[in-house]
Amino acid sequence: MLDPANPGAITSDDVWKDTKLIEAYVAGMYQDVPGWDYNLYNNITDEARSNYPGQAPNNVLVGEWDETNCPMDNWAGSYQRIRRINELLARIDGSPVPADRKSSIKGEAYFLRALHYFGLAKRYGGVPIIRQAQTLSDDLLVKRNSIKETFDFIVEDLENAYAMLPTDVSPSKASKWAAKGLQARALLFAASPLFNTSNDPTLWSKSAAASKLVIESGKFTLHQNLKTLWQVANKESLFEVQYKMPDKHHGLDALVKPLRLANNDAGQCSPTQELVDAFPMANGKQITEAGSGYNAQNPYVGRDQRFYAAIAYNGSKMKGTTSGPPLQEITVETYKGGQDFDANPATKIYNTITGYYRIKSVNQENTLYSYGYGSTQPWIELRYAEVLLNFAEAQNEALSNPDASVYTAINTIRNRAGISSNIPQGSLTKEQMRELIRNERYVELCFEEKRYFDLRRWKVAGSVLHGKKGTGVFITKNADGTFTYQYLAIDPNPIVFTEKMYLIPIPFSETSKNANLLPNNPGWQ
Repeated sequence: MLDPANPGAITSDDVWKDTKLIEAYVAGMYQDVPGWDYNLYNNITDEARSNYPGQAPNNVLVGEWDETNCPMDNWAGSYQRIRRINELLARIDGSPVPADRKSSIKGEAYFLRALHYFGLAKRYGGVPIIRQAQTLSDDLLVKRNSIKETFDFIVEDLENAYAMLPTDVSPSKASKWAAKGLQARALLFAASPLFNTSNDPTLWSKSAAASKLVIESGKFTLHQNLKTLWQVANKESLFEVQYKMPDKHHGLDALVKPLRLANNDAGQCSPTQELVDAFPMANGKQITEAGSGYNAQNPYVGRDQRFYAAIAYNGSKMKGTTSGPPLQEITVETYKGGQDFDANPATKIYNTITGYYRIKSVNQENTLYSYGYGSTQPWIELRYAEVLLNFAEAQNEALSNPDASVYTAINTIRNRAGISSNIPQGSLTKEQMRELIRNERYVELCFEEKRYFDLRRWKVAGSVLHGKKGTGVFITKNADGTFTYQYLAIDPNPIVFTEKMYLIPIPFSETSKNANLLPNNPGWQ
């Protein structure tokens, strides 16, 4: 009998003889899935800013990163996780696990391996494909595979996962539809300009077809209350990393609050004016369009519901606490002299630097949060709104002009945001629809770590970011209680995004051990 109370007595061979230990091993593979990022990816594009000059996001913005110090690097950790998955795939067939469960476990392994390889591919491009658990007797100086080979491998793993996985499981576990949704995302990246150097149009069609299978499954819907999407179980999430106190938690609710509601953390995500301006009005028009109804003297009235679920602005309400119960509700003051801006110059750095706070996915009822602690909302890795956006983009790019299915997907997302007027079929060219879809991704998926990778795969990060400075709002409260709005740069230096930054470099710690990984990505040699 194995003694779980004495894990040192359990050998690696013992694991594959015991069904409970195998299930624990599988659970460990899920624990390896990345969850909430602290403050990097949301703060290195045109979404938001971290307040603190020396932190990694601000170093990335000015180009102070390379192959020896890259905050976006995930090479070593990903291959450690992949090795554990390969070990399972090598040992599971000889285990005592029942045949039907063996098949689903293998499906989970293929899904998780593809997820990790996708995380590598979207950063580095082509990477070494390792299908087996390596031993010391193997040739460990592996070579890189091409971009095409890498994405083909990801698609293959997900096709295997799709064939083996169940349809109806908790979103914390891999399902048939999560595999197909991730496959559609991988194909979308493979089809995009950064990776599709041969301009193969069939990749767009393949991505659209994969998303269409998820859509037509009828298993998923858009959760109608955007403010509770991360707070309650719903049918929008396809795959997520779950948290539960006291064993697993994170610190989101602390890191985005103003100082009045902070508890050992604050100032980590100040939304930019660029993001605020991207949210449409409730009538569906952009704020610069004729007939939008946008009022520059009252700029936060009449926006779509995603704006109110994502952004806290001057005069809006926020809830929280500084040291546990009771819950407080404040009216946000981000005007000059306001409590949540610069009323106390000594603590100004802990408040917003843009005039806005993030509330998207924040649990406003939580009273137990602190630095890195007390938050339990799931990290939703893949949700149905993204599936619809992925489909719309891929289908639009596959055709000469957007068909009815593209309009349906985009209108469905906008309807959920409270925009009741649909975009009429045939009213947009392919190019106009492309720009609309990209803006919809910007606002719908904001603060979900998608924007950085979208700008790169579209090959527009240079034009959108390089040489620019992010903008914030500076508000003056007038004697009669009205406000005056001024929009000024909040970045001390222009953003640096040069051509070589479309792919990050393989770390020097890896290339110094294995010359077969060279040459490094273009510009990093």
